[in-house]
Amino acid sequence: MKKIILLLFIFFFVTRSLADAADFSADYDIDYAVSPAGSTIVTQKVALTNNKTHLYPKKYAITIDTVNIKNVIAYDNKGMITPVISQKDGKTEISLSFNEQVVGMGKTLPFELRYDQGDIADKHGNIWEVNIPGIENDPTIGTYTVNLRTPTSFGTNAYTKPIPSSGRKWVKNQMIQGGISTAYGTKQEFTAELSYDLENAKLTDALYEIALPPDTAFQKIQIQSIDPKPKDTQLDSDGNWIATFELKGSQKLRVVAKLAITTYVNPRQDFQTKEITPSEYLKSKPFWETEDPVIKKIASRYKTPREIFDFVTSTLSYNYERTKDPFRRYGAKDTLKNPNDALCSEFTDLFIALARSAGIPAREAVGYAYTTNTKLRPITTYGDILHSWPEYYDENLKLWIPVDPTWTKTTKGVDYFDILDFNHIAFVIHGIESDYPYPAGSFKQGTIPKKNVTVAFAEKSIQTQKESLTTSISIPDTISVGSMLDGTVTVQNTSGSSVDNVTISVYSEPYPFTITKKEAYVPPYGIITIPLSIQTTGLMPNGNGKITVTTNGELSTAYYSLTPRWTLLIPIALVIIGFLLFLWTLFRKQ
Repeated sequence: MKKIILLLFIFFFVTRSLADAADFSADYDIDYAVSPAGSTIVTQKVALTNNKTHLYPKKYAITIDTVNIKNVIAYDNKGMITPVISQKDGKTEISLSFNEQVVGMGKTLPFELRYDQGDIADKHGNIWEVNIPGIENDPTIGTYTVNLRTPTSFGTNAYTKPIPSSGRKWVKNQMIQGGISTAYGTKQEFTAELSYDLENAKLTDALYEIALPPDTAFQKIQIQSIDPKPKDTQLDSDGNWIATFELKGSQKLRVVAKLAITTYVNPRQDFQTKEITPSEYLKSKPFWETEDPVIKKIASRYKTPREIFDFVTSTLSYNYERTKDPFRRYGAKDTLKNPNDALCSEFTDLFIALARSAGIPAREAVGYAYTTNTKLRPITTYGDILHSWPEYYDENLKLWIPVDPTWTKTTKGVDYFDILDFNHIAFVIHGIESDYPYPAGSFKQGTIPKKNVTVAFAEKSIQTQKESLTTSISIPDTISVGSMLDGTVTVQNTSGSSVDNVTISVYSEPYPFTITKKEAYVPPYGIITIPLSIQTTGLMPNGNGKITVTTNGELSTAYYSLTPRWTLLIPIALVIIGFLLFLWTLFRKQ
């Protein structure tokens, strides 16, 4: 579906050639009736009012920014009007010649125009999206109301932007600010294949990191497969999944991860929120120059994320030509010097710098954003399709809230502050650092742009993976009484999904030793290590000891043999006995 805000250009043809549109005003009542299949009947009830005594409207023309128009009919009080339809450069022009002539100041000519439009509603994956065009701020438009009707088969309404101003109707000011965007469904499901090209230029073995897309409050990630599997995966301070691979000297390695991704517009109920250290997300960083005098002066005027969001969207303009060029990042300071040359990175960096300078914790998400129209919802298309957007921290909710000032600007006002959409997938989060870790799509070999990121809607419903925690106990087979028993308990998440609330309890027999470790969250292929150091005591006969580990209720046991301490004297005793036998033999010979 072309999600394009349709700008309505209205031309009035009158009896004298020099008359202009100010000679008339127009009131609109427009109804969008969406069918279960997604086609939409658009009905425009229009009333043209004369503003002068000696003029009357003879013709009316409307240009709609789509060619997906059919079944056009029109009529006025005297009957049907035969429309003249032309299509060119992706636009449709409908021209009407009226049957009646209404003369006199304040006189009104009512008429109705109806047509089917195929790109108002469309289903993407699990979600039905409906996008109704906005309008220009045309002074000849008087009242302008819009009504939307959708079938119950679309399911639960996920969001409507903006909320109708009056009952079920939207009004002129709302339509000028970007039109209507609404979605139906509870979650979106994607599949993705991400490739990471690693190269160890050293002659010796070395460890290399990649960032896999993480769980957030608005997305759930399942790794269906990853080849090769990482040595370990750990969670960094921003919640990124950092996977480690060991490369031999001069080795090249291509890591391919296949993912199942579920996105939500409301925070996941099963997501574990956590406290942050606010000061860490207020610091000045490269591209986020919070101490710059200009940044500080602007930030001093704003106290809320919304105010900063509105400033960014009203100040910057998107430069579509830059999407064709190799990526360059200005940073917040230089963005203010080049406000008409912005990409998503500039919208994001300026928001973060201003928010941090104003005392609001903020960070960056970099990833993928699904769009069917790169004019309204642009993305960087050099090489892989990537997009960035800021997040601010809501202290009351204990949540990072994503917003997208870029798309609010390019859609001419669609609200991407109060609620985002189902189409944003975070590959990495930048908060502690402004440019690390690197997102998928950044790991390339050679200078020729190529695609390392492929994302598509899931063809079937994503099934939740079963938790899989593997416990191993590494201890000596034999230990002498009185010695230290040193070992390690290792618990690894061997599944492709994160595991919440892991509790590991370790017990020892016959020597009392107990330790319990709790982890709120373990990423896929993540490892928890517990060192063991148990003092054995006493002079015991031969026997066995054991280490018991319980991991989320699953029992694992390892045994070891106990050797009495006096057995250590046996080798010495044998040497002494041998020496005495030697002396005795020597004495007998004499």
